Amino acid sequence: MNLPDHYGYGTLFGFSGIDGENSHDEDFIGMTMPGPVTVRFDDRTGTATLHLDAENDKIEFVLSDAIRTERSLLVFADKNTVIGQSTARPELFGDNHAAAKPFGGVEVLHSGHSWYALRIEGERFALCRTMTRREALRLAQIGLEMDIEALLERKLAYYRELPPCPDPDLEKLYYKILSISKVNVYSPQNGFGCRSTTPDRLPHRHVWLWDSMFHAIAFAQYKPPLAEESILAVLRCQRKDGFIPHMMESSRKVSKITQPQVIAWAALEVYRRSGSLSFLREAAPAISGYLNWFLKNRDRNHNGLLEWKMDFLQETCHCDESGMDNSPRFDVTEMLDAIDSSTFMVHDCRCMAEIYEILGDTTSAEKYRNLADSIAERINEFLWDEEKGIYCDRTFSGKLTGVMTCASFLPLFAGICTEERAVRLVSVLTDPDRFWSEMPVPSISLDDPAYGSDMWRGPVWLNYNYMIMQGLRKYGYTAEAEELCRRTLTAVRKVFDETGSVFEFYDPEVKTIPWSMRRKGTQPPVPDYRIKMHAITDYHWSAAFILLFILDH
Repeated sequence: MNLPDHYGYGTLFGFSGIDGENSHDEDFIGMTMPGPVTVRFDDRTGTATLHLDAENDKIEFVLSDAIRTERSLLVFADKNTVIGQSTARPELFGDNHAAAKPFGGVEVLHSGHSWYALRIEGERFALCRTMTRREALRLAQIGLEMDIEALLERKLAYYRELPPCPDPDLEKLYYKILSISKVNVYSPQNGFGCRSTTPDRLPHRHVWLWDSMFHAIAFAQYKPPLAEESILAVLRCQRKDGFIPHMMESSRKVSKITQPQVIAWAALEVYRRSGSLSFLREAAPAISGYLNWFLKNRDRNHNGLLEWKMDFLQETCHCDESGMDNSPRFDVTEMLDAIDSSTFMVHDCRCMAEIYEILGDTTSAEKYRNLADSIAERINEFLWDEEKGIYCDRTFSGKLTGVMTCASFLPLFAGICTEERAVRLVSVLTDPDRFWSEMPVPSISLDDPAYGSDMWRGPVWLNYNYMIMQGLRKYGYTAEAEELCRRTLTAVRKVFDETGSVFEFYDPEVKTIPWSMRRKGTQPPVPDYRIKMHAITDYHWSAAFILLFILDH
């Protein structure tokens, strides 16, 4: 295995719910800092940093639960314990570089709500984090007695048992994304009853609706049972009226908005890999209830097109619910019939029709086919801009906005547009002055006055790239789909080679490292999510789609 060996800022370091029990609410999770090997652990009330002087060491590999240099080894043993071995003496310090204090031969640090205990014997050491000092001291002694090489071998065995990378040139990136996907899994928690996935355990830690669906589609390629659980965890947070929140915690705290309709698509993709009818039987009624809720609550003008809940009080992010938070699409003061909400509904209804066919419910299948056709007809009638040759949003007063974004190409993905309109869409897509950048597809046209480097106001997002690639194939544009895949992987790999990380979004020109790009505001010179949230590193849905692109490459 050619494992990733780039040490840099931003690699998540934690114990995965794939390996055993971890904690959603009291998470022991760290992130690598500049200067190997340095990991800062953050419980959101305080931090503790473990440092090993390995500045001049050759890095052998950097994974989400094991880091090895020529003189040092660091391994996550369980949800409370990191064990290590090094010829350099480890240092432990807290916020503002406050040093740990000796206590009975152990270094102890109290930071925020957590107690950390670092026990050192020769070249071996163990760092434990718990909510009480006594427990941290006890577990540190147990950790010191663990067999570090045997533990490391179990970590590496996980990767050996997975399908090998189909492209040797992408092998380091391949194992990096598998490592990201592994660390962002939680063991069964009280509210979910099964394993769940998160976008990034640091700085976030909760479960998000469409993120979890994207994770599931990727996990289906090599761990179908985990893919099913990723979906079921979300569905089990559904209200009786069918609503599913966009963000949820194991304690059952949830948000008041939802997210795009991609659950049926994810469930169908997972079934195609797992073949589990019991999974479909559990998922189908919940997904149907969710889609029905959408139809009842996101068509306020009753014209058969869907919208999003919008918040005009926010300064730049009028539509978190769309997932495209700060897109210029929403720089309006009026509600919109949304091209993405309407198109996602068509696609998910078609997936639901196929699910019900598999389950032998032809009546429900026919219902969803008819519903999909009806909404598709309305999209073609009201959301097509003939002058620009593209789909866009329409205000409730009946005016097309004309704003061209990556969402404008979703009708290809859903199979909505005619062949003639597909020709025009692809012409816009492959125009280097609009969307065919060094790394396609920018989230807004390059020639739009609002184009910039702030999240959905220009940067590339891999979920849309994948859906657009699928849409191109659906309409026979194989060469364009392959070129989109090639350019995406080339750009992602270039940034990975420079930073060792996989990011939330990317520069269409592939000139700026994403953590330096704007994210709802200007970034400080040195990336630090505690000061200002940057483009998230080790981002799970990016890892998921990179896997799909590699398998498709």
